[in-house]
Amino acid sequence: MAIIASNADAEKVQQAQPEEKKETDLGRKEDEETMPSLTVKLTRKELYEEIWKLSVAGVARKYDIPYVKCLAQIKAAQIPVPPSGYWTKINFGKQVEQTPLPGDGDAIVTLQKDNFQESNISKSEQVVQTTSLRERTESVSPNASTPIGPIAQSAAEEITNQAPPETVQRFGQTYNVYNRETLYQEVWNMPVTEVAKRYKVSDVAIHKVCKSLNIPTPPPGYWAKLRAGKAVKRPPLLPGGESKKMGMQTGAGNSNRSNEMEIPLEFLPEEERQVVLNVAAQILLPQENARMLPEIVVHRKKITEWSKRKRQQEREFGAGWNRGRNQEPAPPFAEGVSEEQQSRVFRLIDALAKAMTPLGWELATDLKFAMGQDSVTLMFSESIDKVLHTPTKEENLKLLQYEEERKKHSWASKPQIRKYDAVYNGRLGVSINGARTFRDCRSYVLEERLGDMMLTIYEEAERVKQARLDREEAERQRREQERKREEHRKLYNAEVDRTLSLVNCAEDYETACRIRSYVSAMEKAHPEQDLSEWASWARAKADWYDPTIAKEDELLGKREHEKKQKDKGPEHKGYWW
Repeated sequence: MAIIASNADAEKVQQAQPEEKKETDLGRKEDEETMPSLTVKLTRKELYEEIWKLSVAGVARKYDIPYVKCLAQIKAAQIPVPPSGYWTKINFGKQVEQTPLPGDGDAIVTLQKDNFQESNISKSEQVVQTTSLRERTESVSPNASTPIGPIAQSAAEEITNQAPPETVQRFGQTYNVYNRETLYQEVWNMPVTEVAKRYKVSDVAIHKVCKSLNIPTPPPGYWAKLRAGKAVKRPPLLPGGESKKMGMQTGAGNSNRSNEMEIPLEFLPEEERQVVLNVAAQILLPQENARMLPEIVVHRKKITEWSKRKRQQEREFGAGWNRGRNQEPAPPFAEGVSEEQQSRVFRLIDALAKAMTPLGWELATDLKFAMGQDSVTLMFSESIDKVLHTPTKEENLKLLQYEEERKKHSWASKPQIRKYDAVYNGRLGVSINGARTFRDCRSYVLEERLGDMMLTIYEEAERVKQARLDREEAERQRREQERKREEHRKLYNAEVDRTLSLVNCAEDYETACRIRSYVSAMEKAHPEQDLSEWASWARAKADWYDPTIAKEDELLGKREHEKKQKDKGPEHKGYWW
């Protein structure tokens, strides 16, 4: 009986299947009518003109296509795109050249949109249920209204320019009133650290409030993916739970100062600042087969030649043959990074240099980024894993010899073989002037942080410039003080010389007066003697001493009244004078 019943049920199912199929087909047609198109069809000429008018990023935003996918399809259609620095030159009013469109301009190009919608449609055909989390998730791609960290700030500035958050005063303390809908919009339009400054609390406090109000927050790497032009997902705010929550402010005193300090590139003029931020937002890694800058090509050859010489010398003289003071220095980026990762290092430098050279930067021969007199150094390093050492044939042979000798002699010495090896693991890190470091991590890789690295280079260049200007100002002040001291010393010494000359002249004048007084006294004391000849001679010597007369003597010559007594005589001369 059970078998008969089963067969009957099967017949009913078979009869019902055509009806279900009709309903499914009807629903599918309705979905196709309401479903937005997943492709965009343009002629090659139309797409070419839009690219050179709006940029690749602008076309991607216009047709809602992820940037990376849009660029790949454009290159597949062999449509030329503006080179690196094209839009920067336009912003500065410089002349640019537009690459002509090769081939047939009337050929049709079909641009495919993001494929996550297709997967949703296929799932909706298989399972009939309430809206899934994937269907409820909103896809976000970089556009003009999407803030990208510190680079695109339109939405963030719109929020910060609004009225300050609602607060209440209780027990002498200020409390924030967190609105669930408002806070949701804030944490998805600017980083949590910026939201925290707006509420004058820590970012940890904002995360706790979001968790208590069941507000989703951006995952790690969200802002980095936006910078790289990748599509990201923004989950909706699910209904339910509390609508408001209060929390005490903890950093009211330093909020304004922090906001001022966090403005990116505030040292640049506003027009130049916007250009730099736009370039940093659009910087991309060149294709693997793209030709690198000549400075990088030359430097790679230097590293190759240095590595060959080093290996040859190690083969001839041993690994530690030249670790003394005469060791040839390694070129930058030759050490600290595996050979497999060196090409990645140079691609990163190449991407930064190609984006920054139109802005006035230069790439030095040692691959430093230079702006005028100032330069910024990038130091790359690769992380190392500690793994168990696998003994080599030579080491195994030494161990066998040791075991044999130990059987014969108790004093046999066991060979020293390391237990672990240090192996590069492919995770790169870059230190910019030793001030800030970027590393590969679970949330992002260095290629996704090119914009932040570029801004950091600008900030470090400004710091180096200010340090140089401070040194130059300190040196200028030191030289000025030295000049003033020298000038004062000269004036002082000149005044001393004038004073001493005055004293010396006064002493001569006093001597002349004493001589004249003495002559007059002698004439009065001896009126009976004829002292006229002697008196005439003596008064002549008084005139020789007297600086007001400065009479030249026939034998003694002209007296130099300004000199010291010992230097101007008179004194006896030796035989050989």
